Amino acid sequence: MTKRASTSNWPEQEQNNISTLAELWYACAIVVMDRCGIVLLVILLALPAGAAEYYRWVDANGVLHITDNLHNVPPNQRGSAGRIQNQESPRVPEPVKKPIGKASIPIEKHGQVVVIQAMLNNKQSAKFIVDTGASFTMISSALAKDLSIDTSGQNQQTMPFQTANGLIQAPLTNLDSITVGGMEIKNLTAAVHDIVSDSQVAGLLGLNFLSNFKMDIDTQSGVIHLEKK
Repeated sequence: MTKRASTSNWPEQEQNNISTLAELWYACAIVVMDRCGIVLLVILLALPAGAAEYYRWVDANGVLHITDNLHNVPPNQRGSAGRIQNQESPRVPEPVKKPIGKASIPIEKHGQVVVIQAMLNNKQSAKFIVDTGASFTMISSALAKDLSIDTSGQNQQTMPFQTANGLIQAPLTNLDSITVGGMEIKNLTAAVHDIVSDSQVAGLLGLNFLSNFKMDIDTQSGVIHLEKK
């Protein structure tokens, strides 16, 4: 495959300036003067983008030839044919997403407690009570099962917790992450215990999660404002 354009009247320097594939890929207009002083408009058509390199030569009639196949170059011209290397356009790096530093999350009022939506381990969404009086975050046994958390091992670590029904020993687990309003806290310890009687709620967010934020609960607007410390 070849592309041809008359160059009999081109200045020698103009021919030599065609040095990069980027200049040949896009249609470009070059204004030249013929012997009678008439302005001619020469269009170089875009070459196919798949070739690794191109070859150009001028025949005895002053016609410029450009091809992506060396076999298209006459044998007596191959030694002097100019090579044009395919230069890939530099890749534009993707913009780095800045982590979210603050968010306003809708709340639900279940009696006297505030409930918000959270995502655990980037795969399970559930509702949690915001409990600034609890030292640890707690999840229900049903949610632990959904997250494939097994707390039945003989060497399972437990911790005592004081509840309305007395002192209990609750197994501990390490959550990969808890995300609220797009803000993620990783590697968080949680206790597994059915401490909440509300079937719509899967646990509570304690201070080991909430202490990572400045918090303001706006009950009038129905949102909780969280800002990472």
